[in-house]
Amino acid sequence: MKSAVAFKNTNKIKTPLKNILPTVNLPALLSVAVLLLISVSPSVQRRSKNMANVEFSQSLEVFGVKLFTEVAKANAKKNVVFSPFSIQTCIAMARMGAAGDTAIEMDKGMGLTVQNEESLANNYHNILTQYENSNILKIANKIYVMKNYEVKEKFNELLTKKFFSTVDSIDFGQNVQAAKTINTWVESKTNNLIKDLVSPNVLDDDTRLVLVNAIHFKGEWAHPFPEYGTKEKDFYLDETNSVKVSMMHISERFRYGEFPELDAKALEMPYKNSDLSMLIILPNSRTGLVDLEEKLKSVSLHDLTSKMSSYKVNVDMPKFKAEFEMELSDVLKSLGMARMFSSAADFSNMLKSPEGLQVSKVIHKAFIEVNEKGTEAAAATAILISRLKSSMGRIHPKNFIANHGFYYYLKNKEEIKLFMGSYKIPKATVAI
Repeated sequence: MKSAVAFKNTNKIKTPLKNILPTVNLPALLSVAVLLLISVSPSVQRRSKNMANVEFSQSLEVFGVKLFTEVAKANAKKNVVFSPFSIQTCIAMARMGAAGDTAIEMDKGMGLTVQNEESLANNYHNILTQYENSNILKIANKIYVMKNYEVKEKFNELLTKKFFSTVDSIDFGQNVQAAKTINTWVESKTNNLIKDLVSPNVLDDDTRLVLVNAIHFKGEWAHPFPEYGTKEKDFYLDETNSVKVSMMHISERFRYGEFPELDAKALEMPYKNSDLSMLIILPNSRTGLVDLEEKLKSVSLHDLTSKMSSYKVNVDMPKFKAEFEMELSDVLKSLGMARMFSSAADFSNMLKSPEGLQVSKVIHKAFIEVNEKGTEAAAATAILISRLKSSMGRIHPKNFIANHGFYYYLKNKEEIKLFMGSYKIPKATVAI
């Protein structure tokens, strides 16, 4: 999955801004202290840090649910996969250069409770540091700035030190070459799974910055599905119509839960040598995906997973591959972040140049493949900024038969959703 945010001078909106998460293995998530105060005891620091981690993961969850709801509206009959973490990271990088009402609106739209840029940057620094040396999860950020323009010192410091982003000068007026440079970087950070994130026609002389975030995950199941267990079985599109799919099978101990209030059941399958897992929520009804989506809006996944226990589970799950691409400007406007796309945008903390800037596009691409061995997923987001134009297991095993539409999340132990999506149409490729 790829995401990019581009900024342009507020006179004209056409600058790409990309933040890309590179491929990195995911080790156990660690809490990282960004600031030590000698007047604060270590125990107080730990409590404060843990509270910050919880609040941040909750904000990501709320943002992800809202984002999924809006995206799903435009893709009711399609498979959806995206990285809420990639998208929010890219927007957060842009937030480092925002001021006034624009900054307030961005914080509110992302569901953030931080009081300033440094606090927000520290939240991301904690996560990025935790996975900096991971072998299965890689995250990368990048800033491209129009040649002959300079970014302000604080903006540069926050992005380079906290987001581990590098800054490169580029001539967006040479749009074909500029797009090639950006896309090549994205491909290199996503194992060549995300290609052509930025089209040359979205770049021009008015583009000032492109912020990019890329993320790549490739993990093996802690309990791989035996290949001999994969059989052609029915996957139901509705109550009666079905298609044949390659259905994997395994009987193993997993965390499992049944939730009558959701009319659904959930299964969590861990990945080897990491704190990452895939959480699958399966409606009991073959046509229950839409109702489940509505119910999940008011459910904390943290609360849901806390009610799950270890059982012996018979699992049937389809092998699948999905791609998704979308320009997110309208979605983000609907989530309350319209100002950053308008002539009223205030990104005065980005460039030393006094000209106005506004976001012109937010581009996101994602990919996921699930098979017997594990999962590979990638995403990238680019933001273009342009010059302003005007428990114990039971004796009897549980059954988890995913032979109809379901939701899935690729998450860490702190419930941060790196990827999320719905699978309802076998062998579907989604593009907008």
